[in-house]
Amino acid sequence: MHRASCNRRARPPGAVQNPHEPEAQWSAKATTKAKEWVGYKTQVAETVQDENCQPNEPTANFITAIVTQNAIASDKPGMTEVLAEQAQLGLAAPSTLYVDGAYVSGPILQQARDEERAVHGPAPASPDRGKTFVIEAFDVDIAARSAICPAQQRSTQCSRLEEASTGKVSYRFEWKGKLCGACSQRAACVGPAQSHRTLTVTEHHDLLQARRREMQTEMFKKEQRRRNGIEGSQSELVRGYGLRQARYRGLIKVRLQNYLIGAACNLRRLVRRLAWEAAQASRTGSFPPAVPLS
Repeated sequence: MHRASCNRRARPPGAVQNPHEPEAQWSAKATTKAKEWVGYKTQVAETVQDENCQPNEPTANFITAIVTQNAIASDKPGMTEVLAEQAQLGLAAPSTLYVDGAYVSGPILQQARDEERAVHGPAPASPDRGKTFVIEAFDVDIAARSAICPAQQRSTQCSRLEEASTGKVSYRFEWKGKLCGACSQRAACVGPAQSHRTLTVTEHHDLLQARRREMQTEMFKKEQRRRNGIEGSQSELVRGYGLRQARYRGLIKVRLQNYLIGAACNLRRLVRRLAWEAAQASRTGSFPPAVPLS
């Protein structure tokens, strides 16, 4: 009997993979290496030391939050959940959050500014226009409703756009056709089907523009290295405590398991830290003052 071949259909995000564990969803993530998994997603936050550790010095960083989400959940809401969980534990809001690009957006940078804190991480790249100038080639001033093109020509019109369904606000800048027609950089700026250049940006473009420029500085690159420690912590949680192996079924039980994993990691770090500090004190003879028992 002849059997017709058929292509395997792609699994939709959130599809149930096992009827005995319907909350474990399939998801995929494209980074430097494509990843896919069935289960959940975990957001991890920890403190950051002001100074680098000495040789053989155990870390003084501790896990401050482990948020377990559905596999298809976005990273940005996950950061909000991390901050909320830290607040429930009585922890003060961090003055600076060191994150990767998945957690940075215009609204998040605006919210951090309003709350007088900082989100330190790379902004997403501006859309690629192929052979014409990208957004970052323009100097945009949202407050002044003005933009300057690479040829140093100021925009002649600005329109405010608002989506009725989401309320998202954007601004469209335009340059008159006679300016673009006589411009020596027209071929690198205006598409073949366009009579003049237009530029559409979000209401938070000023913040994204400033961050993308800041990313080119050595100071930003040096400061961003503070985030690298979380990669080692994630590896420690996975290899040493089985973070990616759910021993129970259901989001609630997996969340509890991850809390216990974080607590075990912190306890081990604390013991190592106290033992190291005691050893350092014995070498120098400077012990901390004794506290009388009541």
